[in-house]
Parts: sequence; C-alpha cells; structure tokens
Amino acid sequence: MGPAITLKQFSLTIGDNTLLKPFDLTLAAGKLHLLTGPNGAGKSSLLKSILGLMPHSGEVTLHWPSVPEEKETHAGLIIPAYIPQLATFDATLPMTIEDYLYASTQSRAFFRKKTPAQQLQLNQLMQQVGLADKAQRKLGQLSGGERQRLLFARALAQNSSFWLLDEPMTGLDQQAQQQIESMILRLKKHGCTLIMVHHDHDFVRRHADNVVVINGGLEAWGSPEKIYGLPRITVDLSAPAYSTVEPPATTRAASVQQPISQQFTAAEGAAL
Repeated sequence: MGPAITLKQFSLTIGDNTLLKPFDLTLAAGKLHLLTGPNGAGKSSLLKSILGLMPHSGEVTLHWPSVPEEKETHAGLIIPAYIPQLATFDATLPMTIEDYLYASTQSRAFFRKKTPAQQLQLNQLMQQVGLADKAQRKLGQLSGGERQRLLFARALAQNSSFWLLDEPMTGLDQQAQQQIESMILRLKKHGCTLIMVHHDHDFVRRHADNVVVINGGLEAWGSPEKIYGLPRITVDLSAPAYSTVEPPATTRAASVQQPISQQFTAAEGAAL
C-alpha cells in the first residue's frame, strides 16, 4: 500500500509572492485524493513541493505502512511516480517507444545491448499500458493519449505505490481520457496513494475518496459529498467522509506487496 501524507504548517513563498498560506493536512494511505481549485491557485506547486522540486516551509512526511516511523523522511524512501501535464516530444527525435523506455529505466548509458531480463521488463511495461504493438513507433508520431500512456509506463518502472498526477487527462480526446482513467483506477485498486490535480466533477463524484480545494492555501477538505453537496454517482462504502478541521488518524499495518509494475496484467493493458 502507498503512504499516508502529512503536511504540517506547509506554506510556499517565492520572493514576495505567497503562493500557499500555512496549513495542516493529512491524506490517508491507499486513497485517491483530488486537488481542485481555480487556475493559478497553487495546485501544481503543491505537487512539486511534495516531490521536493520547489522550496517550501513546513514539514512533509510520508507514513509508509510497512516502514518504521523513525525512518520516515521528507519525500519518503521510495521515489514518487510523477505524471505531468500533457508532455511534448521533439517530432524529429529518432527514438522509438522502446528506446525511450529503455533510456528511462537505465542508470547507465542506454545504448548498450539489452540483456534478456531488460528486454522482458520493457515488453511487460509496454503490454501493461497497451503499447506493445507500437514498440517501434517514433515519439513524434504518438497521439496525446499514447504519450501519456508512455509516461505511465515510465512511472510504472519505478514500482512506486505513491503517485502524483498533474491534470493527466487535459487536452486528450474522449477515448484517450478513458484509457488514462482506467490506468488511474487500476492503481487505486492495487492500493496506491494517488494525489491528482483534476477538474472534472463527474470523475470526482465517481472515484475520489477525498477532495482538497486549494486556493492560495487550504480552502476546504473532505469527501465529494461534503465538498459539492451531491451524492456519488456510484456507491463506494469504503470512502471516508473526512472533516475539514481534524485530519483522520493514520493506521499502520505491516504489509508485503508485489511490485506495482508486476500487478498490472497483460490483459489489462490489452483492454486499453
């Protein structure tokens, strides 16, 4: 399972500009948390701060269910998987999907000949996101949905159970949005903790466990029912109705879990 996240007196200031006023927030482990709010409210900056990409004030602690408390640190012991807004690739870059994944998963020069184990890993990653039949397609030839699925494959290689997603479906057509939505729900099913910037109220009502409204700070926090005053489209009895005042306590339980990249089956990828 992914971690619970605690922000204590978290704030973000750049120069004389205060992007986020101090606030406290606890997000439960293994849930889908949706960040929403107006453009320029600080949602993307919050994600980047959790990743350690932006300086901030206050504490960010990841509580891993199977890690002793004294070992919990800022940014955690496992690198979070990060999916940015729709990525662009140089259309003239002579690199295929398989080349890109290989380069992304190697700590050394990727032009060395692949070992059988490395080739197997690449094949599994491409199958899991439905790109196995496009392995030799050039990056510049990919659609928006294919580019996002490629980023998901790269992130899956990290075997992380903590995901940060910054409007991953923005700019995609309906079919591509459905494909990305399916992958997000699979991650949730497998116990990952997901923090996602998203503005589709229909998606929020159907799938979010928790909604965090950011507008220069923490404006509101709670279940979709509490925030929007509307019932869920589908019933999820496990979804907590959190208070916007008192964060829920984090429950710790030791767990042994198969790597995330191995939990997604080829059949799931073929369905995309």
